[in-house]
Amino acid sequence: MPVELTPALLFLLQAILLIAGPFLLWRLSGLKHVAPMVVIQILFGIALGPSLLGQAAPDLWQPLFARESLAPLSGLALLAVVFFAFLTGLHLDLEEFKGRGRAFVGISLSSMMVPTLLGGALGWWIVGAFPEMAGPKADPLLFAAGFGICVGVTALPVLGAILREMGLIGERVGRLALGYAAVNDALLWLLITAVLALAAGGSGGFAGVAWIAVLGFAYLAATELFARPLLTRLMNRIAPDGAVGDMVVVVTCAALLGSAAVTELIGLHYILGAFVAGTVMPRRLAAAILDRLEHFATLILLPFFFTLTGLKVDLDLAASAQWWVFALATVATILGKVLGTALPARLSGESAADSWRLGTLMSCKGLMEVIVLTILLEAGVLSDACFSAMVLMAVVVTALTQPMTLLAGRLAGRRAGHAGTA
Repeated sequence: MPVELTPALLFLLQAILLIAGPFLLWRLSGLKHVAPMVVIQILFGIALGPSLLGQAAPDLWQPLFARESLAPLSGLALLAVVFFAFLTGLHLDLEEFKGRGRAFVGISLSSMMVPTLLGGALGWWIVGAFPEMAGPKADPLLFAAGFGICVGVTALPVLGAILREMGLIGERVGRLALGYAAVNDALLWLLITAVLALAAGGSGGFAGVAWIAVLGFAYLAATELFARPLLTRLMNRIAPDGAVGDMVVVVTCAALLGSAAVTELIGLHYILGAFVAGTVMPRRLAAAILDRLEHFATLILLPFFFTLTGLKVDLDLAASAQWWVFALATVATILGKVLGTALPARLSGESAADSWRLGTLMSCKGLMEVIVLTILLEAGVLSDACFSAMVLMAVVVTALTQPMTLLAGRLAGRRAGHAGTA
């Protein structure tokens, strides 16, 4: 007697596979010491998509992961990315930027702008050589800007996980890398806001772009002038001892969802609002809120986002344009991030080993890259083919971050040893 696959049973089977599958693979296969779990989750999502499972076992893939069977997962995927953006903003402590000195600011800006400009130039060439890579709403300049941002991304939370696994989180090089990544994240959202304003205001010309930009800056000012002190007073009342109870969790979730709704309403992406909400939460509660929300968001919710992302990834082995974009973007990311960080760090007085390790660490992409790619795909800046190639680039570069950092440290240490012997 065949088993009837009811909507509830289908959802439960999908949830078990998506939540437990990547985690068990990461823990039991030894991959824990090779790549961060986010890489395994992304690859797991791609494997369940049309590129692999859809081709290898279409009869199994069709009832489980065809597009029409995933409608119940879309809401969970949206919540996943909203919570992740909020947690990223919560990781970003703006107070840490004060008094860092000219060298810190210069290296932070260089580590973001050099790969972004390199990626922008590459994107300008790609849109001419492979016009199908541009999305339906992108002119050459908008595509180049979006592509440049994708090349310049550094993933702050995943970088923190890599530093913990490598034992660098408490060392000076680890703290510097996290500081540079935090500045990168702040610049990233400013650049994404500008690109989204251009994409959303395209139909209304300059006036549409200007209006969205005005509303965006007005919202940022309102969150800083009104939301931050209001949240601080409210949290002082409901959590005077710093303990994060049920009321704090509910207020936090209401604030991040409300902020996301506002930015979506004014024509920017809801992810921007969630990120802003994370930056204005009281810093004294940041660690406790992260402790309450981070594991649930990353282990339970994010796999649903990766599945929907994997379904959008359709790698065509015969499409040379996709592989050219993947290869060129990978090279541009590694060169831009490593040189844009290591050279100014060396000039500022850092050792050769630390300079090159900082450069390789800053090439980490992780989930932040996938979120940026999803935003640009939904905004019509990137095509499906370009999105697929860039997701693969993000996976490869993130997987290479740890071995490249170890190699950079060993090579620099070996050179120093030879110099000392001489």
